[in-house]
Amino acid sequence: MAKLIQTPARWTPQILSADEKAALLERKLDREKRARLEAEQLAERGLRDLSVSRARIELLNTIALLANEIDDPREILQRAVRDICGALGYAFGNAFLADPAHPELLHPAGIYHAATCASAADFIAASQEIILKDPDTFIDRRLVPSTPSWTPGIDRMKGFSRAVLARQANFRAMLTVPILSGRDRLALLEFFAMDEQEPEAELLDVLMQAGLQIGGVFRRRQQADRLRENALTDSLTGLPNRACFALQIEQRFAECRRSGTPAPSLIFIDLDGFKLVNDTLGHHAGDRLLIDMANSLREIVQTANDADGQRSTLNRIDLARLAGDEFTLIVDGPEREVMAAQLAEEIHLSMSSQKWIETCSVRVTASIGVAHDDGRYDSVGAMLRDADLAMYEAKSRGNERTVVFDQQMRENQESRLTMVSDLRRACDAGDFTLHYQPILALDTEELVGFEALIRWTRNGKPVSPAHFIPIAEESGVIILIGQWVLREACKAAVRWNTLRDNQTPLRISVNVSPRQFLQPTFVQQVRDILTETGCAPQWIALEITETAAVLQPNRAVTALQELRALAIHVGLDDFGTGYSSLSRLQAMPIDTIKIDQSFVRIQNEQNAEWSVVQAVLALARSLKLRVVVEGVETEFQRRELVSFGCQFAQGYLFSKPLTEEAATALLLHPTEQAMRHAEEQLPLLD
Repeated sequence: MAKLIQTPARWTPQILSADEKAALLERKLDREKRARLEAEQLAERGLRDLSVSRARIELLNTIALLANEIDDPREILQRAVRDICGALGYAFGNAFLADPAHPELLHPAGIYHAATCASAADFIAASQEIILKDPDTFIDRRLVPSTPSWTPGIDRMKGFSRAVLARQANFRAMLTVPILSGRDRLALLEFFAMDEQEPEAELLDVLMQAGLQIGGVFRRRQQADRLRENALTDSLTGLPNRACFALQIEQRFAECRRSGTPAPSLIFIDLDGFKLVNDTLGHHAGDRLLIDMANSLREIVQTANDADGQRSTLNRIDLARLAGDEFTLIVDGPEREVMAAQLAEEIHLSMSSQKWIETCSVRVTASIGVAHDDGRYDSVGAMLRDADLAMYEAKSRGNERTVVFDQQMRENQESRLTMVSDLRRACDAGDFTLHYQPILALDTEELVGFEALIRWTRNGKPVSPAHFIPIAEESGVIILIGQWVLREACKAAVRWNTLRDNQTPLRISVNVSPRQFLQPTFVQQVRDILTETGCAPQWIALEITETAAVLQPNRAVTALQELRALAIHVGLDDFGTGYSSLSRLQAMPIDTIKIDQSFVRIQNEQNAEWSVVQAVLALARSLKLRVVVEGVETEFQRRELVSFGCQFAQGYLFSKPLTEEAATALLLHPTEQAMRHAEEQLPLLD
């Protein structure tokens, strides 16, 4: 069967007419034109978007650079508001600052930029008075956002308090930018536009970054302020410290000198007995006392400042803690002298009652010095010096006093400085002498020892120990004097006990000042002097005061134990006039109690009160301690003391202090009768 083969049909080209060809060409050209226009529009839009992006980046870079260069938050806000308004074309920009005490509130910063017509004046004015707060409603969250936010239709928005004024100014929309540091909102920027076209998300991101950059300036300032505050604040009490006080008084003094007005008055306050609290109850108790004192002073100052604010004459009082237990007040204003007197009185009154520190009742007083400007001060330092001097003068008068500086104090201070210098020279030159007051067995009046008492003749005139010893103690010269006294007393003890051969050893009592006794090397100094002079330890008695024993009780006990281990007799001088308690006496390793003369000299046949003396005698018997009574001046006093069982005494009834020559004569030629004013009965030495 034959196969049928099918062949494809042949394509016959379509023949177009001239009109059809022209129409086809036009359509092709039209397509090419549209494509070209679209390409041109795309390129133009790309260039425009690139330009906008570049402008936004430049704006962010500008703010970032400003944030790195500027340290003042207000300045960076001013520049940012101006630059954002200029770059983005907003008619009005405004800044708010968070309230430090109430961060939920935003107050107008007084920082704004306006490029608009007079119709916006009322809106701008209202924006400087309104206070914004944390969002409680949907509308509030739009007006006070946590991220940049665009709010259109503000001229019609219910709940927007400035809506009417916005219509008047032709403001249609608002852009808000928070200034953040971490989660804390520190400020808020708001910008107003005359159209409602919403900005792109990219712009809001740029403004968010700008807000964070500005927040960095706030953060740096806060850190700097904290560092400055820490540097100028006392960490214990929270009061301004010495550095802050120095800045304040220097500034105020300079201002007063420029204006020709008197400088502020200064009040220096020092606590009496604070060291005793610190040493006996511990530093924790001392800190508690300082905090209580600071709070009392703060309350007094606050009350005075509040009351003064209600009067026509304005005074100002500033408080600071200088160091330790020292506080100061700066009293400025036309009534500064009257105010200073009132403040001092109120301070004394506030401290009149006892305070409880943990379980202990404590009463601490204050010594107050005041300096007023008389127009002659040429520096703050001179005025500070005089206030400090007045405070020490108050302390020297018996504590719990107020002293106002006068020129006599300056002269006294200069005299004191001169005396310190003379005391040092006297130590080097050996210008002191020792006198010796006999100590007797009271029932037999047998001589058992002497007390060494220092004497000083200055420029040919005798100086009372009551005058120069406190100055020596305060200046530290007492250490040199004490070493000299101990050395000379040891030499005398060697000479006298050599004269007595095999008789009962004669002991010389030497007073040791608190400052000398509390030296870490005191016991070693005693050892060295004994070795140097060849004095037997049994020939010397060292007497310390109650104050020395109590100021540093642990060190005192250790030193006394070491002295007794050397076979040196130790005693507690002027018992009853210091701060120690009778119970604490049991822990003190001592041999003798010396009853202060103030309890004896006042006793007479018409009016005698011996209860303190009898109590001390009873205590001494129970502790097996020897008792020496000072200040025995009458036969009545001697008889009474003998009847109480008192063993030893010294006083003018028996003898005044004797020169070494007279004391030697007494040893060589003892009187046969009862010893009465022995220095008048002694035979002349060959």
